[in-house]
Amino acid sequence: MLEGLVRTRNYTPEHAYVITGAARDLRIGNVVDVPNYAVSTICPLEIFRKK
Repeated sequence: MLEGLVRTRNYTPEHAYVITGAARDLRIGNVVDVPNYAVSTICPLEIFRKK
């Protein structure tokens, strides 16, 4: 996610880190294969201004 924001939005790595730290939603996707869990990080697109 960080690399994607740096590439597509031209953010610095620090700026991308702050955005994903503040505006993210974590979801547990898979708890069947213990101890291997799947966790997704989702960042809502509404936080970005349209150009």
